Amino acid sequence: MGSWEWPLVLFTVLGQTSVGIIFCLWLLSSRRKKEGLPNSDKYNSFMKNSIILSGVLLIVALLSSLFHLGEPLAAYRALTHLSTSWLSREILFFGFTFVAWVYLAYASRKPGSDLTGILALTSVLGLLGVISSALIYTLPRVPAWNNLGPIFFFLLTTLILGALAVLVLGRDALEGKENNRMANWALGSVFAAFLLYVLYFSFLKVTPEGAATAQFLLQSPIFWVRALVGWIVPLALLFMMGRQKDAQPQSTLIILALTCGVVGEILGRGLFYLSAIGIEITALM
Repeated sequence: MGSWEWPLVLFTVLGQTSVGIIFCLWLLSSRRKKEGLPNSDKYNSFMKNSIILSGVLLIVALLSSLFHLGEPLAAYRALTHLSTSWLSREILFFGFTFVAWVYLAYASRKPGSDLTGILALTSVLGLLGVISSALIYTLPRVPAWNNLGPIFFFLLTTLILGALAVLVLGRDALEGKENNRMANWALGSVFAAFLLYVLYFSFLKVTPEGAATAQFLLQSPIFWVRALVGWIVPLALLFMMGRQKDAQPQSTLIILALTCGVVGEILGRGLFYLSAIGIEITALM
């Protein structure tokens, strides 16, 4: 059985939210450029604020990860194992993501700058970092993790929280169809996460250790709180928002959806580490 691993919970959830914000900004920027929509002062301010928030989250995430290390100042040594270690690749890609974000933040301060290219580059580097993080946990000795589940879980956290955060930040600056597009993206991602967990439970039954993980999760009150707050409530709120015509209730709904989404993903990531049941190896005497 694992432990909550709070430094890793904060690193992964906050880091993935940061990457998700940048990815959604890239989708918005490229679509707006394709449709020839003008960038208003409100839109430019929204882009700057969103980029700043993504950077703050990324910095907090990186600092949080250091508390998981026995010797934080020696973290650079991990880069010497790039050919064999996904941890080394995670550090490299997130380091590159931060460097790209610094340039992105600088470019966003220039009036009239086309940020589509640097948003795309930062997104790709960030997503490679997220995938590298997930591949660290595909361990044969932990059957519940030794599959594609961690990759999908981490990517869906990125999409869910990124889309919800952009919806909150851009609710007064984006066009109606842009808000609807982000809301549909968030709705689809939350629904996909729910379906993935259903499939995940069916695969866990294959091994005794996986079955023990499933049993632990289903018997944990935290799991059911996570399901309610992280899936059911956001799905209901996003569906209601799609039917809501008044702007103010829509803002309230999406802020509540983001709050529930963050709480749900933090609880889910904590359970991810807590429910790690490894294979017990015994020797014949």
